Amino acid sequence: MRIAVCDLDKGFLNRFKAALYRYAEEHRLDIFAECYVSGESIEQSGYYYNLIFLGYQLAGINGLDTAKKLREKKNNTTIIFISDSTDFILQAFKVSAFRCLLKSKWEAELYPLLDDFFMEKSANYPIWVKSHADTVCLCTEDIYYLEADNKYCFINLEKETLSCHRTLSQVYGALPKSNFTKINRAFVVNLNYISRYNNDAIILKNGKILHPSRNFYKSFKDEYRRFLRPYEI
Repeated sequence: MRIAVCDLDKGFLNRFKAALYRYAEEHRLDIFAECYVSGESIEQSGYYYNLIFLGYQLAGINGLDTAKKLREKKNNTTIIFISDSTDFILQAFKVSAFRCLLKSKWEAELYPLLDDFFMEKSANYPIWVKSHADTVCLCTEDIYYLEADNKYCFINLEKETLSCHRTLSQVYGALPKSNFTKINRAFVVNLNYISRYNNDAIILKNGKILHPSRNFYKSFKDEYRRFLRPYEI
């Protein structure tokens, strides 16, 4: 897998890159890490990176604006910000950042963060769905939410809904529990796509509004906070 690290401090870049290779060796991973001092250089590299560590202060545009440009180009790479400032965390969510790594504590926090990253990415895998006369192949990360439909269920993607010839429980059982949770008896939601929530509504990133039940609301909040840790502010 290809990893990019972008920061103004070249000494930090060298130490960070060495730590990545130590982690890869310990976990028998095949990685290739490259270092940059500007966001523009990542954009112009011509490479797709599976993971990008972005410092906030860079040569040229800052890390947040770099992330915005990558998302505008439909680049779905995983982004982790590196900074000792937390002022931009809310903005970081808008570009779907995976985490924010405190630069002053990076040596202690990097390996647990990488553990979380690889655990979550291993939760994305292809599944086959029987929908009417078609068999559809999709990845678990494509699913926004499930909706019960008597003995069957609807699988809702960003802009499409599939009618699946399986019950809600059967489909839910095939999905990674780290990313999906029930919000009432009839709905299961992908935690990756929640934009905001309150007692009455859960708003997804595609604008869809779902309603949690009283019986499931506490368990939903607990699961969502666990999923987001440690960024609740």
